[in-house]
Amino acid sequence: MAIRAAGMTDVGCVRKHNEDSFLSAPELGLYVVADGLGGHAAGEVASRIVVERVAQFVAETTEKDRTWPLEYDTTLSFDGNRLKVALLLSDQAITDDIRRNPERETMGSTVVAGLVSDRKVTLAHVGDSRAYVLSKEEIRQVTRDHSWVAEQVANGILTPSEARVHPFRNVITQALGNGGDLEVEIQEFELGKTDRLLLCSDGLSGMVGDTQIWDIVNQSPDLQAAVESLISAARDNGGEDNITAVLVGWEPEEV
Repeated sequence: MAIRAAGMTDVGCVRKHNEDSFLSAPELGLYVVADGLGGHAAGEVASRIVVERVAQFVAETTEKDRTWPLEYDTTLSFDGNRLKVALLLSDQAITDDIRRNPERETMGSTVVAGLVSDRKVTLAHVGDSRAYVLSKEEIRQVTRDHSWVAEQVANGILTPSEARVHPFRNVITQALGNGGDLEVEIQEFELGKTDRLLLCSDGLSGMVGDTQIWDIVNQSPDLQAAVESLISAARDNGGEDNITAVLVGWEPEEV
């Protein structure tokens, strides 16, 4: 068995251009989904900056004996620090780009990024791009949306079903490039041999419910077919936003 991954992005049925970016780099154990904000192509610029900057920093930090550009957080693992610093550097890179290009002042990006080493998964996220773990029995959302409706659900003001249709469901409270204090959320866990890790933009999670996502992944013959079916389902359900999904798991090695 070997770690395999499949990724795909689609403009959806409503938007005129795609502001999402993604990365699947098995050689680094790195998988990223970034959802750009700002419109007029600026969102696309922001998400591309995130993917490129995260990949660059992770590639530069395969060895532990190096000087870190930001303070090393002793409460996190080495991989946790790699992702946290990568996202903070991405945030700075977007800010620098805006300084050079003031017409992009409204751009930003959400992101969910995972480092997979053997069975260990290290996740970092900002915003409402999500990570799920799918087993043979259930689907579990492992990231917490940084959004207004998620805060209302956590405080018992809204139910999850109310949050899905609330007019403020797209209002996020954290994003790269938006200024202010950025809180990069880091977590680590083990992925079972039959589990799948799904990273996605809200163009998927907002259009396809958890049960349907689980059904599609478990009924698909392989990861690529599953990703294609997830994108198709989001389009069939309205495709109101750009749709991006990266699916990671174990599959038999080719003979």
